[in-house]
Amino acid sequence: MKLKLPNDSLFKTMCKRYSERTYTGYNISEKQLSSLFSCFAEINGRRLLPSGGSKYPIEVYAMLFHATGSLNEKIVYYNWDSHSLSVVSTCPKWNEVVGKSGLLIEGEPSIMFVFAAFPSRIISKYGERGGRFLLIEAGHYLQNLSLRVAFEKLKGVEAGGLFDEDIKAILGLHGTEAILTLGYVCGK
Repeated sequence: MKLKLPNDSLFKTMCKRYSERTYTGYNISEKQLSSLFSCFAEINGRRLLPSGGSKYPIEVYAMLFHATGSLNEKIVYYNWDSHSLSVVSTCPKWNEVVGKSGLLIEGEPSIMFVFAAFPSRIISKYGERGGRFLLIEAGHYLQNLSLRVAFEKLKGVEAGGLFDEDIKAILGLHGTEAILTLGYVCGK
């Protein structure tokens, strides 16, 4: 039986998603930032992402290389319960980070998201299987973000080869149990 593809807005957004490695240094707006971070939010007491046992072992950080307003060149942490950003520190320039990202790209992205996982949150309940759940959850975060990026008519690419210790030091996570599951750069 031949199946019929849907013609709805979600499917159209899915069709627009692609990986891109060329960026212009576009200054992303505060409205676009809000939209991108919304895919990790809590709405009406419910997170938009699934998590084994509601343990939510992943935290979202972002390096804002090119943004309008006061967040330009800042590293931020996403507060999912209040849909807000906390400034962690000043962001290094992209040319100082690119070698630690594991990416071969042209130009400069607007943002690099980093999904930092704290395994003890989920392993305490699920043991070894919690490690699998953690990685599955990182995929959910990436999928939500990549669809939001496509919806915003931006482009992005996964950064799976982050140099963990270097990036953790930049984020202020050196010496913690955090492991970096994924990064994702985006812009125009």
